[in-house]
Amino acid sequence: MSDLLTGFLEGLLGTTKINALQQLGAFSSRAIVALLIAAAAVIVAAKVRDAVHRFFKRANGDYSLALLLGRAGYFLVLLVGVILIMQDFGLNPAALLATLGVVGLAAGLAMQDVLKNVFAGIYLLIERPIRPGERIVVRTFEGVVVTIDLRTTTLRADGELIYIPNAILFAEVLVNRGYAKPSPEETPE
Repeated sequence: MSDLLTGFLEGLLGTTKINALQQLGAFSSRAIVALLIAAAAVIVAAKVRDAVHRFFKRANGDYSLALLLGRAGYFLVLLVGVILIMQDFGLNPAALLATLGVVGLAAGLAMQDVLKNVFAGIYLLIERPIRPGERIVVRTFEGVVVTIDLRTTTLRADGELIYIPNAILFAEVLVNRGYAKPSPEETPE
């Protein structure tokens, strides 16, 4: 048992030559540090996400943009936590980042249309050429903007919902007729 405790302490403080029980102790010390890093990363990530949401709520900002930036901050903090955990176990985080880059490239090529709509959605959320409640015309569709999400924008017209991919709103001629008071059949439930 003393070898296990010695290995645990040497794992926390640094180690030289150790036997099998000491190696188990050293590994358990790294595992405990990794769990503490993971817990701290999840807590900090949640606080970052909540802070972004509170900021946008106080500033009367767009909810969709707050959701997007909150999630981005959340996952960025989690990524930093994973990198710290990898370093704790002696793994090279550059390999993880290179792998993520290759996987991201492959996914980007496979999902070009979806990503085109997502980037157009981000543009619409940041630039705000249209806002919920405004009446717009795009191609042959006319209606009141209900929501602007990452992939689609939802219009309500004649009691129907029309989902328009954001890439179309980004690339096509768009007529914004301004704020339209919704009729009783156009109000969302």
